[in-house]
Amino acid sequence: MPSDAAPAADGGGVEQAYERIWAAIIDHRLPPGTRLVEDKLCEIFGLGRTRIRQVLQRLAHEQVVTLMPNRGAVVAQPTVQEARDIFDARGLVEAGIVTRFLERATHADLRAIRQHLAREKQAWRRRDRRAMLKLSGEFHLIIAERAGNPTLARLLRELVSRSSLIIAVFQRKGATPCPPDAHEALCSALTYGDRAAIELMQDHLRHVLDDLNLVEPGAPGIDLKAALAALA
Repeated sequence: MPSDAAPAADGGGVEQAYERIWAAIIDHRLPPGTRLVEDKLCEIFGLGRTRIRQVLQRLAHEQVVTLMPNRGAVVAQPTVQEARDIFDARGLVEAGIVTRFLERATHADLRAIRQHLAREKQAWRRRDRRAMLKLSGEFHLIIAERAGNPTLARLLRELVSRSSLIIAVFQRKGATPCPPDAHEALCSALTYGDRAAIELMQDHLRHVLDDLNLVEPGAPGIDLKAALAALA
């Protein structure tokens, strides 16, 4: 059984464990409800309990993992209603963010969004599902950060984290995240200061939700070591 003292692994080991667990979740290798047993994770990653708990607490902060009293950590299990609620909230919040962005955006802000969109397109060409999902969420966060309201940006960061898990859970098997075309149209509207960007953003979020297979997921038995080893 692993000890509480961490082996000679630096912060990079913690980061690697975080990345592999998150990747396994969004790749459907660790479905909702899967128990993340500390002893097993210590064995898989060669880390002590203290470091593994840091990883799990980070994932829990992002609401990707739920820390259950007397049960430890489990992969979060969003419901269909939660999925609808999260996207409804995003529509309201992001309408306000886009409105504020249109009022104050600079050329540097617009250039940052364009550069990010270029990275999205590269990920799409590579068919890198994980990068596509990550960059798609970050596109929205860049707009929020550049809109100049830190409170809205923090709120959206939580909503994006939760909706990324929802997309990973409910996306139809074999499907890929939406192509960057919708973001391209948003980018153009923002560039020209067109208030149609507000409606474009809300339509985009509705389309993402409509493309999901909103059926309550099950929780089959999972071999934790095999699921994570596949991503090493």
